[in-house]
Amino acid sequence: MHTSPVQAKAGLVGLLAGGAAGFLLLDVVGALLLVVLGRSFVGDGEPVVLIVAVPLVCAVLGCLAALRVARRKGGR
Repeated sequence: MHTSPVQAKAGLVGLLAGGAAGFLLLDVVGALLLVVLGRSFVGDGEPVVLIVAVPLVCAVLGCLAALRVARRKGGR
């Protein structure tokens, strides 16, 4: 599969935007947990994998969505 420069730029932008959205989502959920339940999101024994996985998954989804939009708009 050949990737054009337009698709590469769209993929990079999608990756960065998705990662930023993942960090924002993680912060919002952490703040809600702190306010509603009164416990911190990160503490003793909490899964650190979740903190890494959420932004990573959002970044990959953002990249895939941006590539799909770039292909539809004729960036081949």
